[in-house]
Amino acid sequence: MNTKSQATLLADLPSLPTVIMDALQFTADKQNLSNLANKISQDPHMAVRILRVANSPFYGRSREIGSLQEAVVVLGLNRVKNLLLGLGFMNLFRLDRQDFDYSQFWHHSMAVAECARQLAIHTGMDQDIAFTAGLLHDIGLLAIVLLFPDDFSRITTGQHLNRIEAERHVLGFDHAEIGCNVAKHWNLPMAIQYAIEQHEIPRGQDEGKSLELMIHMANFLVLATQRDDQAFEYPESIVQILEMLNIPLDQAIDWANSSQQFANQVVASL
Repeated sequence: MNTKSQATLLADLPSLPTVIMDALQFTADKQNLSNLANKISQDPHMAVRILRVANSPFYGRSREIGSLQEAVVVLGLNRVKNLLLGLGFMNLFRLDRQDFDYSQFWHHSMAVAECARQLAIHTGMDQDIAFTAGLLHDIGLLAIVLLFPDDFSRITTGQHLNRIEAERHVLGFDHAEIGCNVAKHWNLPMAIQYAIEQHEIPRGQDEGKSLELMIHMANFLVLATQRDDQAFEYPESIVQILEMLNIPLDQAIDWANSSQQFANQVVASL
C-alpha cells in the first residue's frame, strides 16, 4: 500500500470545475433557468452532449430540441442539471487501464443515480440530492484506481470473497470510506458524504427512510437487474425495506430497468 496518507493523496484529485459547482447550487426559478443554459453554453462540448441525450429515444420527443434554453424548458431544470452533473463528473476523470472498465463504471453510476432519483420522488425525499449521491456512490473506486494504481491491480487479482474484503485487506480501507473522504475533500453536502460511506451497508435500516438507504437500495436494484440469473430471488431484507417504503417490488424493478436505459443514452454521448 502507498505509505502516503489519504488526505495527502486526495489533494492530487482534480478540483471540481466551476460548472459542476454551480450546478450543485442551482434552484428552480426563472433566473436560474436562463443562468444554467448560459453556463452550459460556455462549454460547447458539454452543450452538444446534453442536447444529444435530450434528443435520445429515452425521452421520446416528437420533435428535436434545438437549444439548451429549450432543453431546460422542455425537460425541466432538474433534468438538465442532472445531465450536466453526470456528464461533468464523467469528464473529470479519464483513466486508461485495461483492468478497469471506465464506461461500465459510469453506466452503473448513472443508473444508480436515476434509480435513486425515482425512489426519492416516491418517498418524498430530495431528488437532486439523491441523484448526486447515487452518481457518486462509487467515486471511491475511481479514487483507488487513480491514487493507488498498483494496489488496485492487487485488489482485482487477489483471491478474496468480495471487493470490499479485498480493498480492506490490501489498503486498510474500502472504496466507501475513501469515497466519503473524496466528497468531504470537494466540500459536498454532509448527507452525500454519509450516503457514499454507507451505500454498501447502511446503518439504522429499521429507522425509516434515509438517503443512505435510498442509495443502498438503488445500488442493489440496479445490480440485481443486471444479473443473468433467471432463478435469482430478492433477499427478504430487501423486500422488507421496500415494504417499509411502500414500494412494490415490481415497481422497483421497473425503475431499475428504466434507469439502465437512461444510463445507456448518457454513456453513449461520451
